[in-house]
Amino acid sequence: MKRHKLDLPVELEREIFELAASTDVGTALRLAVVAHRVQSWVEPIIYSKVVVVKAPEVDRQMQYSRSILRGRASKNQSARKTVNEPQIHRFIRTIPLRPASFFARYVKSLQVGNLTEPELVTVLSTCTGISELGWWSSKITPSVEEVLHTLKLCRLSVDDTFAFEQIHTTSMFATITHLDLSFRNTFYRPDPPPLKHFTALTHLSVVHGSLLPPTTWCDDILKLCPRLKILLRVSDTLFFEEVSGYYRRHSDLRVVVMQPPIGAWTAPWVHDAWPLAEKIVRERKELAAGASLNFLSTHCLTLICSS
Repeated sequence: MKRHKLDLPVELEREIFELAASTDVGTALRLAVVAHRVQSWVEPIIYSKVVVVKAPEVDRQMQYSRSILRGRASKNQSARKTVNEPQIHRFIRTIPLRPASFFARYVKSLQVGNLTEPELVTVLSTCTGISELGWWSSKITPSVEEVLHTLKLCRLSVDDTFAFEQIHTTSMFATITHLDLSFRNTFYRPDPPPLKHFTALTHLSVVHGSLLPPTTWCDDILKLCPRLKILLRVSDTLFFEEVSGYYRRHSDLRVVVMQPPIGAWTAPWVHDAWPLAEKIVRERKELAAGASLNFLSTHCLTLICSS
């Protein structure tokens, strides 16, 4: 039986491949080798979110020691590959293989962790079109700061290694609407971030570990950020706070408190709790508006009856 070839419009064909690639990274990688035209369609999706995180030096030393003990590395391999050998991330090796404008155009979300100064400068100066930046266990130097100033970010997610005091040009904070701060060991940094420079900030989350926050921290932050729509606190100690009676729900409807998600996060400074937090605040405001309307109706009815 003869089969007829189905010719789809190029626009529809591209839309199908892009939809399939956006649903799963593995699918996108497999589609990239189907044909050159398909590769040109799905690669921008593959590289829209880039994670450049290296294992800490201690972890690499432990992994290498285990491989030696288990006999996975021969003497020749041991001679060629030492613990102190530089570890080059796959993404950094990929940069020279693409045009200079490729990553600047297509990378929108970038997460970096445990990178050296040259690596940070290379990655940040390559992905100049990002709107989201995640930062973990990396050091800000003058050369890194110079590259950071060129970015126009909407979301910044950092841990306590991001030294805000070393950012001398605060104009880079003016476009940020979502700020995620992760303080796993302490709640307040020795040098707190200059929230007054985040003039466009509408969403602020603070992730902290076992130390309880000061009782006035919500009020202090809300005063510094008058445009804030949601103040999210992700706390490891929420259960203890509720049991001990320390926790008190804040009267401001914008304040949301959550426990960390169950299981390990993809990165300690990145979370996707904003949609849930926005839903909670929206429902609170709807309930408050309904209660206010009922009160006014009851009050008016009482006045009419009394007259």
